[in-house]
Amino acid sequence: HRRTTAAAAGRNAGSGSGNNDDGIYNNNNNNNNNNNNNNNSTNGNKIANGRRRGKQHLPSSRSVKIAKRVWLSFFAALAASVVLALLIHLFRWFQFHLAPSSSSSSSTSSSSLLGLTPLDYETALLTRRIGPEDLPSPSQAPPMTLSEARSHPLRPLSARAVDTAQYTIRINTWHRNEQLLLSLNHHAHCDGVAQIQVVWCDAAADPPDEIAHHASGKVVVERHAVNSLNERFKVLLDPPTLGVLSLDDDVLRPCEALDAAFARWTRHPDRMVGFDVRTHVVVDDDGDAADATAGDGADSKFETDSNSNSNVKPDSLSNSNFKLKSKSTWKYGYLSTTERTNRYSLTLPRASFLHRDYLDLYVLSLPRDIYVYVALHLECEDIAMSFLVSSLTDGKPPLIADYWAVKSMVKLYSEEKISGGKDHKQRRDVCVDRFAEILGLKEDGEFPLRTGKVKHSSKRNGGGFFGYGDEVEEWSAVDAEGMGSSRLRDLVLRLQEMSGGTKRKEELMEWLAGLKGKVMEEAKRKGMIEKTEEWRKRWEGMR
Repeated sequence: HRRTTAAAAGRNAGSGSGNNDDGIYNNNNNNNNNNNNNNNSTNGNKIANGRRRGKQHLPSSRSVKIAKRVWLSFFAALAASVVLALLIHLFRWFQFHLAPSSSSSSSTSSSSLLGLTPLDYETALLTRRIGPEDLPSPSQAPPMTLSEARSHPLRPLSARAVDTAQYTIRINTWHRNEQLLLSLNHHAHCDGVAQIQVVWCDAAADPPDEIAHHASGKVVVERHAVNSLNERFKVLLDPPTLGVLSLDDDVLRPCEALDAAFARWTRHPDRMVGFDVRTHVVVDDDGDAADATAGDGADSKFETDSNSNSNVKPDSLSNSNFKLKSKSTWKYGYLSTTERTNRYSLTLPRASFLHRDYLDLYVLSLPRDIYVYVALHLECEDIAMSFLVSSLTDGKPPLIADYWAVKSMVKLYSEEKISGGKDHKQRRDVCVDRFAEILGLKEDGEFPLRTGKVKHSSKRNGGGFFGYGDEVEEWSAVDAEGMGSSRLRDLVLRLQEMSGGTKRKEELMEWLAGLKGKVMEEAKRKGMIEKTEEWRKRWEGMR
């Protein structure tokens, strides 16, 4: 009984001890579970927070869809623009090649002569050499045909007193502000100048304030969006006079010389009256012609007669009734050729008087291929204008100012020359030959171009000091009292006295030298007259 009781007590004691151990183990497990739960809760919070932060950086599906739609719209618009441009290009190509021409000279013929294609027209437009208004119409004719231009009457000078008393200067300029300002300062002092219009084609820069607001009050700036030599003849600001002097920005002449040429122009308002003569050279049957490779300045060091050729035939030598059996080839004759043959057929608008209406007729009636060629090559606008006026006046050559007035030019120095490159002569040969063909000025054309005699030596015109060019102005026969102003009347009276043979040539030359010296005073002081001491001090050290 004692053994049974003891065994039972032992089992109970062991059981109690075991229960205590299990309690400790369970407590440890609970603690571990609590720790694990805490860790899991912390990790869960971190993961949840990470997911929330990730969602802030990832775009929603709606944003992605909007972005896709924007890009698709952009590419669709771009593709539509390309297709539209291609369709316009194709339309103009078919328009150019298939549309019938109503012009007096067909565009196909002139286009083949100048080698222009529809792409050239597009290039001229895209590079802002021409404006949309300059593009040809569906009929490939300019707004006005040459036939219509020939029958278009010029406005008479008699309607307004100002048109026989004053003139407007239009100066073409490009990146030569110092020369331009010198020109404005001089010409603004001429009483015959009613206004000076500066043809400004540099859309990227504004004219300096001293030009835009010139102290004389005579200067206005005509801003052009298109950069082309055609723009010098495109009027945006209507001149106050019908007489227009087209002038380059580096050319000065005495006011008296300009007045003398203007007085001559008022007696022949349908003609150009210029200061610079040039000629065309007709190649003979053997292909020989003068090799006029000289420069284009009146006193250019490049001018030479070393390549003279006896086969030079300016306009088949002045006989306007003579016609070749076949079309000839014309070339450009520089001043050396002009003086050697003593014949001329064109003048340069770097200094020329012309009727204001001719500016509009140039823009409206000049065949578009000539217009675009000038725009693309930045060349030959002077030939185009001179030939156009001759074509509109039955092939007559321009008139020229007196010899003394021609020789009165003062040239301002420029570091960069705009002509005289290796291709300059070749391009001008093309212009003379093709432009004459298109405008009907060749020997077998509708209005064969006549040449005029350059020098006339006689006692009546001061031994050649006055009479110059076609239809010489005999000042003794001019009614001085009938001139449009007292200024012009006094000038004509003086010219009558000087051309009467009472003045020796030395006296006349001294008078001319005095006029030129007065003109160049400011330019010489600023070192802008080449070969002077002031010029050497300013420029020779910079070379």
